[in-house]
Amino acid sequence: MKTVLIAYDLHKLGQRYEKLRTLIHNSFPIRWYCLESTFIVVTDMTPAQVRDLCSPALDSNDELLVVGLQPSAWATRGMADNCNSWLRENVGP
Repeated sequence: MKTVLIAYDLHKLGQRYEKLRTLIHNSFPIRWYCLESTFIVVTDMTPAQVRDLCSPALDSNDELLVVGLQPSAWATRGMADNCNSWLRENVGP
């Protein structure tokens, strides 16, 4: 299993994020959601597969970034302890 970062901006006026968030919640039981518009998920999928899974929940002008994370390649500032603990446990120290 690996960790993948999913970040998005939905640009349609009045865009509702629930469709994409529900898709991510239902598809990835192990997930980090400590920042608006950003998830980190534990998965066997490649970033391209995650992109393809999320794409039906997006409009044509929305933006999506999916990146595979490397262990020990993260740092935070001002994050809650439970957010940092999740990162240490799932991405690496």
